[in-house]
Amino acid sequence: MLELERFWRSCMHFGVDIWLFYPRYSVGQALESVEKAGFKYIEYPYEYFRDYKEYELETRVKEIAEVAQSYSIEPYQLHAPYGDLCYQLASSDEEIKERATRKLEEWVRYASILGVSVLVVHFAFTRPHQRLTYVEAARRVAEINVKLARRLSKAGEEYGVKIAFENCVEPWFGASSADILWLISEVGSDHLGACLDTGHTNVNRIDVALAVRQLAHSLIATHLHDNNSRHDQHYPPLMGTIDWKRVMRSFKDINYRYPLIFEIPGNWGRSGDINQLELLKIVAQHLNGLV
Repeated sequence: MLELERFWRSCMHFGVDIWLFYPRYSVGQALESVEKAGFKYIEYPYEYFRDYKEYELETRVKEIAEVAQSYSIEPYQLHAPYGDLCYQLASSDEEIKERATRKLEEWVRYASILGVSVLVVHFAFTRPHQRLTYVEAARRVAEINVKLARRLSKAGEEYGVKIAFENCVEPWFGASSADILWLISEVGSDHLGACLDTGHTNVNRIDVALAVRQLAHSLIATHLHDNNSRHDQHYPPLMGTIDWKRVMRSFKDINYRYPLIFEIPGNWGRSGDINQLELLKIVAQHLNGLV
């Protein structure tokens, strides 16, 4: 019995991004399915909030927070808005940039209402500029992200939420562990960390296991998925080219103590989504067995 207890204490803890159930399931139905499957942790994806107008969002957030109280699930992380917002955050129009920044600051407050520990955000991106060289544009976007991270970290301190910048799939600033570590060093806040997306790392031909070791104690959130190293396919782990034995050993060696979150989309049909969830249970057991 003692050996079994030691084994379970040594195991990594896994969770599921309920993006897996969008749009076929309500949040309550998704949480119920995750709970029945035996997972304890979840990420709230932006998709469950995306179709609501800004003045409706707080009501939506409070509704979901209330629904979640009926389940034993711990909502560990929330994915902030992304897409066009990432370009707005780096806009040369100061009014657009400020409005986008305030929107993200508001999402820190939403994260607090939802009771999550971490808000996952994407880097601000800049489009090619007719009057700036690549070097000048890269320097500008790096400076913008430092200012953004400072503001979000300050909001995080106020609301008790940590901010995790996610490595991007696009091959520019924010794609590498070195970029994220530089950002964290420049800001110097205890409320700022990294979210490692294994699929994005693999598409950029970066060694995932090494990225885990490089980020080490700056790593506070994860998106686990696999691909063929060419496209961001969001396959379950073990279905692509990532060396998961080395990856799991890296998590073990850095003493990673947060849940590992599977980020798999719900493109499978209602019964297919449940099958995917069952598959993730098997994958989680196998990954734990690798260490």
